[in-house]
Amino acid sequence: MGFRTIKIHAIFFMVFVLITTSYADRRKAVYRLGVELERQAAYLAQSSYEHFKGWNGEISDQEQAILFKSEAFAASCRLFLKIAEDRSRYFREGYLRTNLYNAFIYLTRSFNDLEEEMRRGSVMPYSLSNCREILENMEYEFSGWPAADNLAYLHQRYVKARDASVYMIERRGIGVYVRRPFKNLESLYRFNYDLNREKDPWKYLVKVSYDTLEKMEKGPMIDLTFEGYIIIQLGRPRGSPVYLIEEGKKRGLASIQVLRRLGGWDNVFDVPVEVIKKYPDGEVLR
Repeated sequence: MGFRTIKIHAIFFMVFVLITTSYADRRKAVYRLGVELERQAAYLAQSSYEHFKGWNGEISDQEQAILFKSEAFAASCRLFLKIAEDRSRYFREGYLRTNLYNAFIYLTRSFNDLEEEMRRGSVMPYSLSNCREILENMEYEFSGWPAADNLAYLHQRYVKARDASVYMIERRGIGVYVRRPFKNLESLYRFNYDLNREKDPWKYLVKVSYDTLEKMEKGPMIDLTFEGYIIIQLGRPRGSPVYLIEEGKKRGLASIQVLRRLGGWDNVFDVPVEVIKKYPDGEVLR
């Protein structure tokens, strides 16, 4: 085995170690958060019971609903912690980031049910806010684990459906994500620029399964245009005209002096030729 081969193997080994370490660190962080969450949930359930039991010597139907939801959430926390601390090979490796995240989704549903019941009963203790903060920190850890069925990782990424529709994944709350369809290619490129991702949205495209896509509700369509923007054909072939999109038409800029008056090349956006062609010609801007 030559020196170069040894060096390549060493590089691959270091990358593997870094990835494995990253997963392990995030797993430990999730577990530590789970321990604190279980403690807070147990306290929330017990303190709620003591509070309601001592109020006029009665527990109303609404208060019972809160108590049962509190106990259900505490039980969910205990089960999640068991899954998070599983030391088998199955959970130590790559499967951890997705299967544990699925357990996290069930956990957040239990919390959301409790929060909704407490809001209905006009009861919002500090311990409930503490639980929410812990869950948000957990989801942040999950967002760093790349996986096509990890919804936390998919936040603000683009996915393509079977019918070639492109969606943007958007977080709406803890464990709650929607898929927002782009109206057309123009909307995708404009949205990508709005996120300061420069000119290639396809770098943020992630392939997902149909089942993963169906886990998310469909959100409002993203319908954006380059109205009021200066555009040029993507790749900027030699001699490509520069246009100002104004009142639904593309107006060619007659000279570099006109472009400078409009802010110069820093204000020019590269777009696919299909987007430019959809606009009818307008009067040249001189």
